[in-house]
Amino acid sequence: MTQQSTLGSPALLTLAALMLGAALLLWLSNANQAVFLLWNHAGSALPDWLWTNLTLVADTLFAIAVLLIAASYRPLLLTQSLVLLILGAAFVHFFKNTLDVARPAAVLSHDSFTIIGAVLKGHSFPSGHSFTALACAGLLWLNSKHLGVGLLILISGLSAALSRAMVGAHWPLDILVGGAFGLLFACVSVWLVNHLYWLQAHGWKLFSALLLTLAAGYLAFHEDGYPFTDPLAIMASVMAVMTALIKIWIPFLRLLAQELANRHNG
Repeated sequence: MTQQSTLGSPALLTLAALMLGAALLLWLSNANQAVFLLWNHAGSALPDWLWTNLTLVADTLFAIAVLLIAASYRPLLLTQSLVLLILGAAFVHFFKNTLDVARPAAVLSHDSFTIIGAVLKGHSFPSGHSFTALACAGLLWLNSKHLGVGLLILISGLSAALSRAMVGAHWPLDILVGGAFGLLFACVSVWLVNHLYWLQAHGWKLFSALLLTLAAGYLAFHEDGYPFTDPLAIMASVMAVMTALIKIWIPFLRLLAQELANRHNG
């Protein structure tokens, strides 16, 4: 049977609509630069390590590690995550490469705002980190059993998306649109897996688990270009791989060994 989501998609669709509405208002009022500087300057009141680690939370490999841990307890998340990663990568990279919008560092004087980490200048719209942060948060929301936990997850995702302005990497417009479509794609991914029953097959779950485990393991060696992030990256990577080993791979290998033994004895 299909695992039903506890917290529904209307809340995510409403939040996405609000974010897209704010993005439209920002664009029509030509206030993108002014709001970016306001956010960036306000963020400088908090330490750099906070914003860089929140940006790490929005990194695709970190999101994969989080999803792998959750999926170890809720297996349908495995295929949902794979569908989301494929669709999301196609969406984000198509618009980034097609539009090639300049980032703040290519438009504004570097003395006028705070830059943490690498100086990025191209492929600004939409924000891939913001898409990832809200897509991951949305997927976990749709598979969460408790409203409080779901709200905490969404707040974490929004904070991670906001960090992209604080490190000087993205305009507010990039963040709002990227995050909104992340929420929408989370809903689409859950709908597809719930309605295309062939995606619920154990083979797809196993294939997804393999890819997610390999990616989560790579997180420990990944250079994200930001300071202060290595401890969190290594911890998340180890936790994800160990959880997958205990909850997915060791039981699977035991079952496989038992099946082979039964065939041999038969």
